[in-house]
Amino acid sequence: MYRNLFPPFIGIFSSFIALWQLHKFILVDNCLDHGGSYQYATAECLIENSNFLAFNLTVPLVIFYFFVGLIISLVVAFLVSKLFKIK
Repeated sequence: MYRNLFPPFIGIFSSFIALWQLHKFILVDNCLDHGGSYQYATAECLIENSNFLAFNLTVPLVIFYFFVGLIISLVVAFLVSKLFKIK
């Protein structure tokens, strides 16, 4: 049985892009919450006394990324298959 892989591929690709942007937003938000300034050129959080603040991926954040990526990829794959009428 032939299955078209175009909708899942577009869904996974779009979820990677969305997660990349979401991760960047969360990093900047955490930096500003801790009173620092985010350096976009170096992608680092500069806090007082020229110290850098490093953020680690926590288990709840990884689980959140997993479910957001799964939902985005499924919704986009469904919409692409309906838009192009692919079975």
